[in-house]
Amino acid sequence: MRKLLNDITTLLKSNFLAGAFIIIPLAVAAWLLFSAMEALWHLQFLVPEQWRPESFIQDRTLITVLNLIFIVVATLALAMGISFLGWSSKHYLGRKTLQWVAEVIQHIPVVRSVYSALDQLLRTLGSGGGQQFNRVVYVEYPRKGLWTLAFVTGPAKSPAIGSAALLNIYVPTTPNPTSGFHLIVPETDVRDANMKVEDAFKTILSLGIAQPEFGAPTPQKQV
Repeated sequence: MRKLLNDITTLLKSNFLAGAFIIIPLAVAAWLLFSAMEALWHLQFLVPEQWRPESFIQDRTLITVLNLIFIVVATLALAMGISFLGWSSKHYLGRKTLQWVAEVIQHIPVVRSVYSALDQLLRTLGSGGGQQFNRVVYVEYPRKGLWTLAFVTGPAKSPAIGSAALLNIYVPTTPNPTSGFHLIVPETDVRDANMKVEDAFKTILSLGIAQPEFGAPTPQKQV
């Protein structure tokens, strides 16, 4: 009996956190999916009562089928609306409208901070970091002996600093990578992280909990 209790205790100590780190993302994903499905299901209640299937149909199975069809159509319409918004944002009138909306939001306390952070982060992730960031590196910051992830944004040219090869880097803060510090450092002071931009963002957002699996070095775009 004591051996069994010791085995159970050892199992809990060595594997509980590992299991928790697996189940928590799955639970969050399931919750988000369930919430989205629930929100879509409640769309039917926006239809006037006299237009709902149960007002003129007695068959419960047929009512459920019609409600499902309505939800599918509403989902497609929502997807088309979002796609149209993305299309319009690439044209002059759409850009101006979105800029006006953003300016209005910037005058709302608290909301403007959340909106700005999410907007910058999603734009960065949506572009895959191809334009903003050339590569992911490690740099000793804020002092020697402490390493942090940074993104190379391009070469730096400053005769006032020196003739050595210099880099513009962005050091993000955790867990909000949309704020951080711009530094100019010598190329010799950074080490390639051999990490994709997306993986670096995951590491920063998760406070270092989500670590990429390193296999063969990931090719990095040199500047």
